[in-house]
Amino acid sequence: MKHGEIKDSDARVAKSFPIRVATIAIALVAAVFFTGCATASRQATAGKFYHVGLVWLKEPGNAEHRQKIIAAARSFARDIPEVEFLSVGQTLPKRSQLVDASFDICFVMRLEDKAALDRYGKHPVHQKAAQEVFLPLSEKTVFYDFTSE
Repeated sequence: MKHGEIKDSDARVAKSFPIRVATIAIALVAAVFFTGCATASRQATAGKFYHVGLVWLKEPGNAEHRQKIIAAARSFARDIPEVEFLSVGQTLPKRSQLVDASFDICFVMRLEDKAALDRYGKHPVHQKAAQEVFLPLSEKTVFYDFTSE
Protein backbone atom coordinates (compact mmCIF):
# COMPACT_ATOMS: atom_id res chain seq x y z
CA MET A 1 0.00 0.00 0.00
CA LYS A 2 1.33 3.41 -0.94
CA HIS A 3 1.45 6.32 1.42
CA GLY A 4 -1.82 8.34 1.26
CA GLU A 5 -4.08 5.53 0.02
CA ILE A 6 -7.17 4.81 2.04
CA LYS A 7 -8.04 1.25 2.84
CA ASP A 8 -11.67 0.07 2.59
CA SER A 9 -12.03 -0.09 6.38
CA ASP A 10 -10.66 3.47 6.71
CA ALA A 11 -13.16 4.68 4.09
CA ARG A 12 -16.06 3.08 5.94
CA VAL A 13 -15.02 4.77 9.18
CA ALA A 14 -14.64 8.11 7.40
CA LYS A 15 -18.12 7.79 5.81
CA SER A 16 -19.85 6.74 9.04
CA PHE A 17 -18.16 9.40 11.17
CA PRO A 18 -20.58 12.25 10.16
CA ILE A 19 -23.56 9.96 10.77
CA ARG A 20 -22.30 9.10 14.25
CA VAL A 21 -21.66 12.76 15.07
CA ALA A 22 -25.13 13.73 13.82
CA THR A 23 -26.77 10.92 15.83
CA ILE A 24 -24.94 11.91 19.01
CA ALA A 25 -25.79 15.59 18.46
CA ILE A 26 -29.49 14.79 17.99
CA ALA A 27 -29.48 12.61 21.10
CA LEU A 28 -27.86 15.37 23.16
CA VAL A 29 -30.28 18.02 21.91
CA ALA A 30 -33.24 15.72 22.64
CA ALA A 31 -31.91 14.96 26.13
CA VAL A 32 -31.49 18.65 26.93
CA PHE A 33 -34.92 19.46 25.51
CA PHE A 34 -36.75 16.71 27.40
CA THR A 35 -34.88 17.41 30.63
CA GLY A 36 -35.84 21.06 30.36
CA CYS A 37 -39.48 20.12 29.78
CA ALA A 38 -39.49 17.75 32.72
CA THR A 39 -38.29 20.45 35.08
CA ALA A 40 -40.54 23.22 33.75
CA SER A 41 -42.93 24.76 36.27
CA ARG A 42 -46.42 23.28 36.29
CA GLN A 43 -47.88 26.03 38.43
CA ALA A 44 -51.03 27.88 37.50
CA THR A 45 -50.70 31.32 35.98
CA ALA A 46 -50.70 33.91 38.76
CA GLY A 47 -53.75 36.14 38.89
CA LYS A 48 -56.16 33.72 37.20
CA PHE A 49 -59.58 33.25 38.76
CA TYR A 50 -60.80 29.76 39.67
CA HIS A 51 -64.40 28.75 40.29
CA VAL A 52 -64.89 25.42 42.06
CA GLY A 53 -68.31 23.81 42.40
CA LEU A 54 -69.37 20.81 44.48
CA VAL A 55 -72.73 19.22 43.72
CA TRP A 56 -74.77 16.87 45.88
CA LEU A 57 -77.46 15.08 43.89
CA LYS A 58 -81.03 14.76 45.14
CA GLU A 59 -80.65 11.07 44.25
CA PRO A 60 -77.06 10.22 45.24
CA GLY A 61 -75.50 7.66 42.92
CA ASN A 62 -78.00 8.28 40.10
CA ALA A 63 -75.70 7.86 37.07
CA GLU A 64 -78.14 9.47 34.62
CA HIS A 65 -78.47 12.61 36.73
CA ARG A 66 -74.72 12.73 37.29
CA GLN A 67 -74.09 12.55 33.54
CA LYS A 68 -76.63 15.32 32.85
CA ILE A 69 -74.82 17.64 35.25
CA ILE A 70 -71.41 16.71 33.84
CA ALA A 71 -72.68 17.34 30.29
CA ALA A 72 -74.10 20.72 31.34
CA ALA A 73 -70.78 21.69 32.92
CA ARG A 74 -68.93 20.66 29.76
CA SER A 75 -71.24 22.90 27.76
CA PHE A 76 -69.89 25.85 29.76
CA ALA A 77 -66.37 25.25 28.42
CA ARG A 78 -67.67 24.67 24.91
CA ASP A 79 -70.17 27.53 24.65
CA ILE A 80 -69.13 30.26 27.10
CA PRO A 81 -66.04 32.19 25.94
CA GLU A 82 -65.11 33.34 29.46
CA VAL A 83 -64.40 29.74 30.53
CA GLU A 84 -60.73 29.17 29.68
CA PHE A 85 -60.46 25.70 31.23
CA LEU A 86 -62.83 23.19 32.79
CA SER A 87 -62.34 19.91 34.58
CA VAL A 88 -65.39 18.01 35.82
CA GLY A 89 -65.97 14.56 37.32
CA GLN A 90 -67.40 12.50 40.11
CA THR A 91 -66.02 12.07 43.60
CA LEU A 92 -63.66 9.23 44.41
CA PRO A 93 -64.22 6.87 47.34
CA LYS A 94 -63.11 8.30 50.67
CA ARG A 95 -59.54 7.25 51.46
CA SER A 96 -58.92 9.08 54.72
CA GLN A 97 -60.64 11.17 57.35
CA LEU A 98 -59.14 14.28 55.74
CA VAL A 99 -60.97 13.70 52.43
CA ASP A 100 -64.54 14.89 51.94
CA ALA A 101 -66.25 12.46 49.57
CA SER A 102 -69.80 13.43 50.49
CA PHE A 103 -70.47 15.28 47.20
CA ASP A 104 -71.32 13.59 43.90
CA ILE A 105 -69.74 15.90 41.29
CA CYS A 106 -67.01 18.51 41.30
CA PHE A 107 -65.95 20.98 38.64
CA VAL A 108 -63.09 23.42 38.47
CA MET A 109 -63.02 26.18 35.90
CA ARG A 110 -60.49 28.89 35.16
CA LEU A 111 -61.52 32.38 34.08
CA GLU A 112 -59.56 35.55 33.45
CA ASP A 113 -60.88 37.48 36.46
CA LYS A 114 -63.92 38.29 38.60
CA ALA A 115 -65.50 40.27 35.74
CA ALA A 116 -65.31 37.14 33.55
CA LEU A 117 -67.04 35.15 36.31
CA ASP A 118 -69.82 37.75 36.38
CA ARG A 119 -70.27 37.50 32.60
CA TYR A 120 -70.23 33.68 32.83
CA GLY A 121 -72.98 33.79 35.47
CA LYS A 122 -75.20 35.90 33.22
CA HIS A 123 -74.55 33.90 30.04
CA PRO A 124 -77.72 32.24 28.61
CA VAL A 125 -76.06 28.79 28.48
CA HIS A 126 -75.25 29.03 32.21
CA GLN A 127 -78.71 30.37 33.06
CA LYS A 128 -80.44 27.57 31.14
CA ALA A 129 -78.26 24.84 32.69
CA ALA A 130 -78.86 26.23 36.17
CA GLN A 131 -82.65 26.27 35.73
CA GLU A 132 -83.08 23.05 33.75
CA VAL A 133 -80.33 20.78 35.07
CA PHE A 134 -78.50 21.90 38.21
CA LEU A 135 -81.43 23.14 40.32
CA PRO A 136 -83.84 20.26 39.53
CA LEU A 137 -81.24 17.53 40.11
CA SER A 138 -79.14 18.99 42.95
CA GLU A 139 -79.87 18.79 46.64
CA LYS A 140 -77.07 21.23 47.38
CA THR A 141 -74.39 23.08 45.45
CA VAL A 142 -71.41 24.86 47.07
CA PHE A 143 -68.98 27.14 45.26
CA TYR A 144 -65.46 28.24 46.13
CA ASP A 145 -63.69 31.03 44.26
CA PHE A 146 -60.02 31.96 44.47
CA THR A 147 -57.27 33.73 42.56
CA SER A 148 -54.04 31.85 41.90
CA GLU A 149 -50.83 33.30 43.30
